[in-house]
Amino acid sequence: MRKEPSLGPQSASTSPGTRPELRERGYLLLRMPDFGLTTDEYAVLADIYDRELELDRWLPAGQRRRSRAYQCFDVEVDGLIFTPNDNPRPYVQSMSVNPLQGGLEREFRLVPSGHPVTAVAEKIARTVAESLAAADLLAGGPPRLVADAHYIRITAPGEPAPEGVHRDGLLAGSAHLVRREGITGGVSGAYDTPTRCVESFELTDPLDSFVFDDRKVMHYTTPIEPVAGAERAFRDVLLIGFRST
Repeated sequence: MRKEPSLGPQSASTSPGTRPELRERGYLLLRMPDFGLTTDEYAVLADIYDRELELDRWLPAGQRRRSRAYQCFDVEVDGLIFTPNDNPRPYVQSMSVNPLQGGLEREFRLVPSGHPVTAVAEKIARTVAESLAAADLLAGGPPRLVADAHYIRITAPGEPAPEGVHRDGLLAGSAHLVRREGITGGVSGAYDTPTRCVESFELTDPLDSFVFDDRKVMHYTTPIEPVAGAERAFRDVLLIGFRST
């Protein structure tokens, strides 16, 4: 059995008033008001997890507790112009950041750009990009980026991060809790080394979010377990990743 990574001191709040400085620490925490989503927009986002996801066939048999769907955007850094891409290339990570699926040309169920969730995902991704730009993380970089949007549900018992403490091989990324029901666990941490967690935090409310400089910090989320008697037990997240074209 794999030894679970240790977690550091847990943040008392994800309030923007107490968030770490992205430029200095490599990560920050955001909450629902930071994104300006309306009630209807959040409902569109939450609904996709019950309607559009499919089982992640790239996981080993017997470990398929993850369902997912995918969207892709081309991003012009100057002006932060997002254009949905309905014909993206397969998603590839290196073995160095993902020893489980690294090197594979993975294709996921694609949510078409005409779906109402596209505008919601773009709104969230733009807020993240604005935070990255404000921290000078986009300055001097490529003029065009790719933004990946991964809609992921982990069903309990399950592992949000089977890779352990890891990087994603991105310029930067973010994790946004959409919904969690009938579970315990799912505590996240930011790491400056594979064995040292500088802060742990639990995303509990809709759009509680973790934005990170992937070159500066690693991250991890503990396994989730079902609460006794729960009819449903799952954790829905939206993962956004910014990478070079």
